[in-house]
Amino acid sequence: MRRSLLKSLLAFAAPCLVAASLPSCATNDSMMFIEGVALQKAGACTVKAELNGTFIAKGRMDRLLATDYVAALIVGNQITQRGSRERIRTETSRVALKGAEVKLENAQGASLVPAFSSIGTGFVDASDGTDAAPAVMFAALIPASVAPSLPRGTVVAKVRVFGTTLGGEDVESSELSFPIDVCDGCLVTFSAAERDPTQGGTDNYVCKAASDTAPAVTEVDAPCTLGIDFPTPCTTCSGVLAECQSPTNNCAYNLAACK
Repeated sequence: MRRSLLKSLLAFAAPCLVAASLPSCATNDSMMFIEGVALQKAGACTVKAELNGTFIAKGRMDRLLATDYVAALIVGNQITQRGSRERIRTETSRVALKGAEVKLENAQGASLVPAFSSIGTGFVDASDGTDAAPAVMFAALIPASVAPSLPRGTVVAKVRVFGTTLGGEDVESSELSFPIDVCDGCLVTFSAAERDPTQGGTDNYVCKAASDTAPAVTEVDAPCTLGIDFPTPCTTCSGVLAECQSPTNNCAYNLAACK
């Protein structure tokens, strides 16, 4: 009776013992996490690795101006330090970041494209035991190969960052859900200062061509990446795109112009 019971227990435990040696079985969402997507505003395009920085709640991608959406992910590592100078033991809890696993869904949770991996690099130190150690990793949440097939509207990017500790353990972060508004022309602005009074008459807006007579775009006004998150004046693209020459030609302002 005892022998058969022991045999049954070992048979049940064996798969778990084998699986426990695999990195995927050691998954722990609290080991590493994504704090959010860092704000990359004009005049401060360099992103600092800090957990108390400024984050954006929602992204915007204008496919008229941008081919992909690359986010600055702030990653936190909560694996505590294991190195010791006294014991001559090297630190193995630092993590070499390798990329991100991304799923794109609509607002109702339906998948829009097959899940994919986005290459990314970075390095995050071990936690001091009190606070998580931060790092920045840039990853394409909407790559150029996917962007044209997405519908206009809100796309929810569900992303997990993965990497390997210096001790050889594969780790994966908890999941971040980040909404991105996808549009065609919505980040192009048509202000009164950018209007060409010599063309179009009073009833039709025509944007000035980019020239010395057009309003200058300062570093404070310019987005870090054209077509990503922040608006840009029509004069930046009126010389090459019809959608920037007049709101009448722009899908975001005139549905009849949508292709």
